[in-house]
Amino acid sequence: MRDTSHPLSDALPLAPAGAGSAAAKKELGAYYTREAVVRFLLDWGLRKPRRAVLDPSCGDGRFLHEALGRGVPRVLGCDVDRDALEHVRQVAAPSASDRLSLHHADFFTLESADLGGVDLIVGNPPFIRYQRFVGDARRRGLAAALRAGVKLTGLTSSWAPFLLHAMQCLDQGGDLAMVVPAEIVQTQYGLPTLRALAEGFGAVTLLSFERNLFPDAQEETFLLLAENRAGGPGTVRLVPLRGAGDLGLPPIAPAGAFEVDLAPRTEVRFAEAFLTPDERAAWAVCRAAAEVRELGTLGTVTNGYVTGDNEFFHCRREDALARGIPAPWLLPTARNSRSLRGLAYLPGDVDHHEAARSAHHLVRPVGVRPADQAVLAGWVGEGERRGVSERFKCRTRTPWWLVPGLQDADLLLTYMAGARPRAAVNRAGAVYTNSLHGIRLAAPAHALLVALSFHSSLTLLSLELQGRSYGGGILKLEPREMAKVVVAWPGALPEGEVSRVAAEVDQALRRGEYEGAVAVVDQWLLVQRLGFRPEGVARLRSARARLGQRRSGRAKGRGHGPDG
Repeated sequence: MRDTSHPLSDALPLAPAGAGSAAAKKELGAYYTREAVVRFLLDWGLRKPRRAVLDPSCGDGRFLHEALGRGVPRVLGCDVDRDALEHVRQVAAPSASDRLSLHHADFFTLESADLGGVDLIVGNPPFIRYQRFVGDARRRGLAAALRAGVKLTGLTSSWAPFLLHAMQCLDQGGDLAMVVPAEIVQTQYGLPTLRALAEGFGAVTLLSFERNLFPDAQEETFLLLAENRAGGPGTVRLVPLRGAGDLGLPPIAPAGAFEVDLAPRTEVRFAEAFLTPDERAAWAVCRAAAEVRELGTLGTVTNGYVTGDNEFFHCRREDALARGIPAPWLLPTARNSRSLRGLAYLPGDVDHHEAARSAHHLVRPVGVRPADQAVLAGWVGEGERRGVSERFKCRTRTPWWLVPGLQDADLLLTYMAGARPRAAVNRAGAVYTNSLHGIRLAAPAHALLVALSFHSSLTLLSLELQGRSYGGGILKLEPREMAKVVVAWPGALPEGEVSRVAAEVDQALRRGEYEGAVAVVDQWLLVQRLGFRPEGVARLRSARARLGQRRSGRAKGRGHGPDG
């Protein structure tokens, strides 16, 4: 950022030397904040006089220099990166240095008393995923969250306890203005964090954006504005905006604000904020119908296997047999959403993909006979020479070459999707990778009806509402989220009728006519069989399209999703 709002602007390079590499940013969880966001958060935070402003993860000092330039009496910064702090100190104007105080520390080690009183905290907290948020920093972070009354899960990333600790460092009546990931409304640890903020502030506003604020980050980003520390419990509102260009004061357009009910037993669907009132009403009516069921009530949803090296463990049947690998070791598999071409996954689909040189068999040596020992030794030796045995998933299992976690499934389902989520009856008897989910039905005879219902606008909208949207435009649903997706469930229908409609939908999907297939299911299942009003179904369709377009809009320049 080159800031032109005050005399320090000519002295502000983009970032401290040596701190700008992608690897360094990832390690520290740092994504430097764009100028429009910095200015907006300080415009909002300085809408009333402040005694002291803190950026608890100040990085290259963008928020600090802006606050200094606006005459804040005391400006405090904290960071674990000593070089970044030295950069901040060097570029600060001599006339401002007596107002600037820097702490080289883990923010979790600082308390309110160490800071001397702060009535505005502003910044962009580090986003370090739980796999790397470890050691003393993690222990201190979880302890800080517990002091705020929140017991966070083992899957917690760094930003959540960071926000809770920031809240505790504010003076009574103070405000918090921060960049936050969309995980705050999408994860098991995000919602308790948001509930604690709502309890601790008089009002909480989240600003969302169709175009991601950080194009280089996969995570969708919000802005959090929390007012009046200790004035809670307060309301929570989500305000959809197009992009950073829409930022301005006041930030709340009453017609566009969506008030969220965060009661513990309430199912919170923040994505409904992006729908029109008519679309929300249509969804509420259809969702409440007696013939609508959650997938988890029809069977068990499970994710697929992990090989550790897909290229080594997957092969074409023809190639494997030519190498002498016994046929019983070769299991037909579905690799990802692109494997699912129609309403059923057939042996012919496996052949189709392999004819296109895409390996769709898993090598899994079981029941090894004495005559097969040499073949096994040769295959295992090849993997060891290629370093496959040293890969994490392989070296942590015994034997390393036997892939675990294979599941039986009546239906194969999308796990990560772009524009075309899929469900297919598993008629190939295939296993499936962790790029897909499977569901084992309590009544397998109804698999075809479930697959049909999955392709209705009702279910496709439910996927958008339950799933987690990534900055690259990908919709991801974990097994527990997929289990909550709803399907139209009219009970037993004439088998011949189901087969006739299924054949029509299957052919449309295989021709690439996805929306045509959805239209057939909508008319037959939702309108004719369930009696939903056509205008209501049309609103489900427009709502699903609205959320899908919002996702895909953030994928610009990133290529296509898993299903193309």
